[in-house]
Amino acid sequence: MKFDDARRYLIDNLEDMNLVEVIGVLSDIREEYSPTVEMTKEQKQLLDSYREPGLFDVDYAFNAFYEDTHAHRLGMREHNLYDNLTEMQLMQAWLYPESIKVTNEGQV
Repeated sequence: MKFDDARRYLIDNLEDMNLVEVIGVLSDIREEYSPTVEMTKEQKQLLDSYREPGLFDVDYAFNAFYEDTHAHRLGMREHNLYDNLTEMQLMQAWLYPESIKVTNEGQV
């Protein structure tokens, strides 16, 4: 469900809806605009280290993170810690760290 569709639906139906139905609509648009990104504790810690406030400017920090996630392609590392994630998921996690769900701790 797109944001404008959800907004219109809520405006048109809010009086007849219960809380569970409203939460369902909000959950639908959350999945559309901020889907959950599952990663290990190790993956999240590395991402967080690049996002630490004041450490680097944002452009430099993201570029360094992006290069680090692709270092294995350049022969600089044997494997990529983020092989299980798409570039879109990495971007989502970078922009919206609250969308990260830590799972399978210690396993990549």
